[in-house]
Amino acid sequence: MRKHTRSNLKALKRGLFFIWPWLIGLTVFNIVPFMLSLYYSFTDYSLLTPPRWIGLTNFKWLLEDRAFRIALWNTFWFVLVAGLVGLLLALTLSIMLYSVREKAMRWLRAVYYFPGLVPGVIMALVWKLMLNPNYGIFNFFLDKLGISAPLWFHDPFWAKPGIVLLLQFGVGGNVVIYLAALSSVPVELYEAASIDGAGIWHKIIKITIPSISPAIFFCTVTGAIWTFQLFTEPFIISNTLGGPDRSTLTSAIFAYKEAFACLHMGYASATTWILFVIMFALTLLFLKISKGAIYYRGG
Repeated sequence: MRKHTRSNLKALKRGLFFIWPWLIGLTVFNIVPFMLSLYYSFTDYSLLTPPRWIGLTNFKWLLEDRAFRIALWNTFWFVLVAGLVGLLLALTLSIMLYSVREKAMRWLRAVYYFPGLVPGVIMALVWKLMLNPNYGIFNFFLDKLGISAPLWFHDPFWAKPGIVLLLQFGVGGNVVIYLAALSSVPVELYEAASIDGAGIWHKIIKITIPSISPAIFFCTVTGAIWTFQLFTEPFIISNTLGGPDRSTLTSAIFAYKEAFACLHMGYASATTWILFVIMFALTLLFLKISKGAIYYRGG
């Protein structure tokens, strides 16, 4: 027993020796800022003066701040609309790709995945040019079709749909995940459904969607968490921190503005903790819903 314990301790020390650089990085760049932001959220802190404890005042002011409510509404709008559009688009593309020949699917899979490797800043700048109302390629083709071209990021009504359209540029990551899930669906299920006279749509609803529901759940949760932190794309496109008329102001941009433009570090920290609580609560809600809605093979 003692020899077994000693060998375990040696293995633990050896493992800690190899991962200590990672542990230092985790502590310095994640755990310490995480705990400091919690402390600063209860203080009046401007980076230029020592933090002063004010309790829940920052949270109270946030609930009364109209700009924060607009930012939170915009964030929820992006999570819902961009998430739904991305889900339908990724599912459609993955099912279409799965039906083609395997050799062609490999190339197409790489083609769809490649845009997701483009940095967010570059992607935002490219789409800002493509959706330019004066010389953008989208409006050029719309004009050729005789359709009245929108002003996109210059119009408060079209700014959010423009961001949603931009976000679909990186849908290839989810397409690859859905393709991997589709490859594990038993072919016998489709053959049995064909014998019973089921059509393509019936197979998708009754077989494909339930069989890959774990992958759909994973992409939905991770996509919602990522969208709640949406910052780069609307920040690059709107030079006014959420314009026009605050239509692209997200909670992350609001926190950035308060922290680094107004030097309200405590106020910004309170903003991020409200977002953390919302994301944590939604994740728990998704997990609770998934218990009866997600199909796991063999379990």
